[in-house]
Amino acid sequence: MKRIFITRRLPPIAKELLGKHFQVDSSEENAPLPLVKLKEITSNYDGILTTVSEKMTADILNNSSVQVISNYAVGLDNIDLAAAQSKGISIYNTPNVVTESTADLTLALLLAWTRKIHSARDFIYQDKWKSWDPELFLGEELSGKTLGIIGFGKIGRAVAKRALGFGLQVIYYNRSTPPADEPIPVAIQQVELPFLLNNADYISLHLPLTKETKHFIGKKEFLQMQKKPVLINMARGGVVHTDDLVEALQKGFIRGACLDVTDPEPLPASHPLCKKDNCLIIPHIGTATKECRSMMARRAAENIIDHFKDSVK
Repeated sequence: MKRIFITRRLPPIAKELLGKHFQVDSSEENAPLPLVKLKEITSNYDGILTTVSEKMTADILNNSSVQVISNYAVGLDNIDLAAAQSKGISIYNTPNVVTESTADLTLALLLAWTRKIHSARDFIYQDKWKSWDPELFLGEELSGKTLGIIGFGKIGRAVAKRALGFGLQVIYYNRSTPPADEPIPVAIQQVELPFLLNNADYISLHLPLTKETKHFIGKKEFLQMQKKPVLINMARGGVVHTDDLVEALQKGFIRGACLDVTDPEPLPASHPLCKKDNCLIIPHIGTATKECRSMMARRAAENIIDHFKDSVK
């Protein structure tokens, strides 16, 4: 019987499904496994169900007996894909099921920043609310503003549809031709990157982290942002050059940032970004809904079952 290891405490459906076909062990820790433990696991199991927090490096994979890795995520930047390929290890992820929850949170962050919700909440909790003030926490309306989306896959398109409902003008840049699996509303315009950077009031990032997109947004791009936009990063922390982001906030190249992902991650409270009133940071919870996380666990388990389908019949 094949042996499978689950590296984190996940929704129980994953272990339930895998347990019908394989010997399954799992970590009940809610923290990444240390490197030594990962090496031990990959040397003794046929399949791994892992998360983005576990770094499957070449050093780990080159000495493993693993045949398949199923990533509890859409991104694969935690896995050395070249090393996996050289070892003949099959790699799977959990696409499609994360679209709605991630798109919802993108708009939630945009609304929270533009209406100063986080600051207003702190104002009350700090017992500063003494009377109504007509100029208290003045924000900005979304209607009529321009949202620029960089990365127009399923999540980017879901964000665009939601944005139209708020009266935003939507433009997007994609490094390749978007998939033709669903029509793009005529109100949404494809543009070149310089145009987007120059004309967007808000910029939302939905790129995978690859060698080509590492630090895709840096000082050069910030200097092109003529409207001093709010930058939203729902992609991966490494898509943005962190030091350049700090400088952009300090010097007013942009008027704010909303970050679900950071580099480094987790981000220590002492980091300069955490000291910025115009920077709203949350702890990588783009897919954190009960529905989404359960579907991710199911898909990740099914990936392994399907991979070994001939041996589980």
